[in-house]
Amino acid sequence: MTTLRTSFVRCALAALATMVLSANALAQDTLAVEIQGPGQARMNIVQSKPFADGNMPADAQYLNELIRKNLAFMPFLKVMSDTDILGGATLPGPKAEQIDFKPFSLAKVDLLVTAVWKPGKGLGDVELRAFEVYSQKLLLGKVYGSVTRDQLPEVADRFCMELMALLTGQGTIFKAKLAFVKPSGKGKDIWMVGAMGRDLAQVTRYGDLGMAISPAWSWDGGRICFTLIGSTSHYLGISSGGKANVYTLPSSTVISPHFMPNGTVAVALNIRGNTDIFTLDGSYKNTATALVSDPSIDVSPSFDQSGNLMAFVSDRLGNPNVFIKDLSSGSVRRATKSGYNTNPSMSPDGKYVTYSKQAGGGHRIYVYELATDTEKQVSFGPGSDENPTFAPDSYFIAFSSSRAGGRKLYLTTRNGDGAVQIPTGDGEALMPAFSPVAAKD
Repeated sequence: MTTLRTSFVRCALAALATMVLSANALAQDTLAVEIQGPGQARMNIVQSKPFADGNMPADAQYLNELIRKNLAFMPFLKVMSDTDILGGATLPGPKAEQIDFKPFSLAKVDLLVTAVWKPGKGLGDVELRAFEVYSQKLLLGKVYGSVTRDQLPEVADRFCMELMALLTGQGTIFKAKLAFVKPSGKGKDIWMVGAMGRDLAQVTRYGDLGMAISPAWSWDGGRICFTLIGSTSHYLGISSGGKANVYTLPSSTVISPHFMPNGTVAVALNIRGNTDIFTLDGSYKNTATALVSDPSIDVSPSFDQSGNLMAFVSDRLGNPNVFIKDLSSGSVRRATKSGYNTNPSMSPDGKYVTYSKQAGGGHRIYVYELATDTEKQVSFGPGSDENPTFAPDSYFIAFSSSRAGGRKLYLTTRNGDGAVQIPTGDGEALMPAFSPVAAKD
């Protein structure tokens, strides 16, 4: 049985230096919280009701709700209710000197978030603060000026992004998007949605005419490649925001296309009687280089952000297993040592690979760490968990699961924290793929 550990300790939080509230980005120390094992040592967080220096904007509670929903998506956080606090979460003011932290400490609250609105253009200016209850320190303070209602989702995302950067060293999850597949009539189409379940949009519209599957983003976030399954053959699809272009390749099978960081598309094709992984030329019509070529079936390429490492699936040793190839040296290492393994996703930082392993009557998500040559299970059902994809921060993982009946998308971390469902509208959702995002805003 895997030993559950956590490096999150209260003394580390208490040692953080007090941060001064500023309208500009704050100079911040980064507290890396590595919570390991499903549900282990979840941090309790609570929001107070918003305050106002003057008239309270009608949308003040709407911002609180947006922040609450964002925080509820973090598998290692538990968003507590006012009723969990003795006397409720009502405070005389939003600043540390106005807060009695004792009831929150007794309720085992780790983090407290406050909001205060001040007069200004639009809805006004809003100050958001996050306090560490044990030390009574201000961890994060941000001012957003002259905000409008339409800007409130962005304000919530930016504040939560800053908070997650403090807690995990990464906050880009709030800017990332997911491409995924939804059934459409007799076929399937590509859709996209924000990682928090907002801005749902349809990318392709084939409906009964074909099945668009296996989406993957270009590294600049501007294009999505996919396999289009027609009535007699497979095709390569490339969508760049408008109507998708379709390309015929020298193979009737087009499997798991994937963009490399240099903009080249890698794809598995059956050209010589066996399935190998090739790169395509600039026209997306002809093969340029064989990345993997041997008598086995080799599919599902995935790359780190350097473009030097490629994870892929091969049956060269019997059951499908995940391998990693160093494209600069040509060396290949085996990641999985047993079982039936599919759909690898290399973390952008090149340190991990996540994949689906058949286990316990279904599939479960595993993560392999290159440095230690070890794997661990990070999803636990029920149902079947498949098609994992690493977020651009190499920390969060999205996957599809049938745990609630029909397939839906879920978010977890590489440490296996409890999965949270991502809203994707009506119908099933499968084959998620995270978009890369810039390291800096």
